[in-house]
Amino acid sequence: MSKNWLLLLILIPVFVFAQNQAPVDKMLRSLESMKEDTLKVNQLNKIALSYSDSDSTKAFFYNKMAMSLTKKLQWKDGVAKSHFYRGTIYNVYFYYDKALNSFNQSLKTSNKKILSKSFQSIGEVYLNTSDFSKALDYSFRALKIDEAIGNKKGIAKVYANLGSINYGIKKYSKALEFYNKAAKLYEELANSKELAIVNRNLAGVYNSLRQSQKALLYYEKANILCEKSNNEALQARILSDISLVYFNLKNYDKAIENCYLSLNAIPSGTDDKQTISFSHGVLGDSYIEKAKANQHKNIFLDSAFTNLTKAVKLHQQLKSIRDLAYDFSSITEVHKLRGDYKNALISYETAMAYEDSIFNSDSKETIKNLEDKRAIELRDREIKINKLQLEAKEKQKWMLLSGLALLGIIGGLLFYQSSNRRKINRKLRTLNLNLAEKNNELDQANKIKARFFSILNHDLRSPVYNLIHFLHLKRENPELLDEATKISIEHKTMSSAENLLTSMEDMLLWSKSQMEKFEPEPKNVSINSLFDDTRKHFESEEEVKITFENSSDIQIYTDENYLKTIIRNLTGNAIKALNKVQNPTIIWKAWRENNQILLSITDNGPGATQEQFKALYDENEVVGIKTGLGLHLIRDLAKAIDCEILVNSKPDQGTSFILKFK
Repeated sequence: MSKNWLLLLILIPVFVFAQNQAPVDKMLRSLESMKEDTLKVNQLNKIALSYSDSDSTKAFFYNKMAMSLTKKLQWKDGVAKSHFYRGTIYNVYFYYDKALNSFNQSLKTSNKKILSKSFQSIGEVYLNTSDFSKALDYSFRALKIDEAIGNKKGIAKVYANLGSINYGIKKYSKALEFYNKAAKLYEELANSKELAIVNRNLAGVYNSLRQSQKALLYYEKANILCEKSNNEALQARILSDISLVYFNLKNYDKAIENCYLSLNAIPSGTDDKQTISFSHGVLGDSYIEKAKANQHKNIFLDSAFTNLTKAVKLHQQLKSIRDLAYDFSSITEVHKLRGDYKNALISYETAMAYEDSIFNSDSKETIKNLEDKRAIELRDREIKINKLQLEAKEKQKWMLLSGLALLGIIGGLLFYQSSNRRKINRKLRTLNLNLAEKNNELDQANKIKARFFSILNHDLRSPVYNLIHFLHLKRENPELLDEATKISIEHKTMSSAENLLTSMEDMLLWSKSQMEKFEPEPKNVSINSLFDDTRKHFESEEEVKITFENSSDIQIYTDENYLKTIIRNLTGNAIKALNKVQNPTIIWKAWRENNQILLSITDNGPGATQEQFKALYDENEVVGIKTGLGLHLIRDLAKAIDCEILVNSKPDQGTSFILKFK
């Protein structure tokens, strides 16, 4: 199996400030003669940063001294800068929550450079934790400030981070584009240290693209630059990176050799958990591959399990969800090769749980929205530049008119200038109207996609997951199923698959009708038919008794698909609430009252508080979800078809949802 994704963590610039003791001692001696002013604050923070990779106690001690002095001096920007240094130190030791808190404190400043660095560092923290949408958001905020103030160093750093974000979501062409932009700026700035990091990142992308020779070439470039800047820590990481290149080339002995070289090359006194965990991960995978081709496989499997266990422990400390997903995938392979299918299933489910939490459709949509937002901002800026150019031309024309007035043709020139101005204004108004229309269309398109994909995700994901789960269980652990259980599961799976097909056909027909506009299409709908279709959707839920009370076949004029989606999701929520309830029951009911049609869905579950249903009534309340529809989407669908939803829930007595149609 490939572990190219592991390069993501080591692509992120990590603050390692390996300092010789002599410069630190020199800075400490200079403190004795310094006045208590802003220069001393900066010196204290530099000393704190110098100790950050070797002595955390001293690092926080001198940072605390700097913070106290800034407050005494009432230097607002100094307080923000000291918070930034504190966040940087926390980031070195992977205390991400504390780092984010300190960086957010550093945002309380008007200093553009501090703001840019803080946004950039917050983006790096989210990048470390694989939260790509937030990483992208904060990186764009930093880039906007750096571009405004012309900070080339800051722009280059953001480009490098944007390269890592695109690498993380496997957009390799964009990753190469941003890394090359960063490399060009660092060459102009003659910054060999950062240029070494970018060259290493480029090598990582080429390795992911299976261009091994290009990868090795860029690693060599990075290594030469490391020697110039005396960056031993990065050289150790490059050795670890090269081990992955050899792993992909199936030269496992060479991969193992470079892993051990990397572990031995880590500078003493540093605790580079990322490099150590990465090397153990590649060692684990290399030993797995050697075990597959060797008759004495148990020895190699033991070595693989030992190294992967070390990698898991370090990745848990680093809170690296992506790495943990791949570690447990490799551990699954070890158990399978040993014939231990029970533990293989456990580790596989753990890997899938981590994988599901990494990057769902919502985060992908968020990233797309942020990219669109960035594109709109760039387009707006171009329009502003064009407008300024037009205004400059206007001034030139006025100057010409003033000069030509002396020649006696003022009237003609004024008419000519006025005519041109009207034409230009008309063009500008047309451009602005077109831009506003395009922005509105883009916003509506994003909302439509978000709503539609949420519906698809909710109605189709669960049946597919049940089907895949059964097929995996049947293929990998058939001995766990007796004949009766197998027949029962096959019946449930077949029913679930048939319901899935029906749901897919409904969704595809609905999506076809909604391609141009996502609006209700009302018609007369039979409540009996609607509830009968919903009952079939939940046929596999045998433990829950579902009944329907309707004295006559009531017809309602509304959009069938909107109403069907609302009822399915409210019923699904009720089934989840009945998980541990004895004699679980759901009652559907339809009746007329005061010239209104009412539908109800009632369960005998544990009930809930009104606060938990706030999203049904408050449009400003948005409930985050991992899969399926949330109450906020049910609210929007109900509003679209003029339906009011009432909730009556009592502890230990159950919950009743009532749908009132006008």
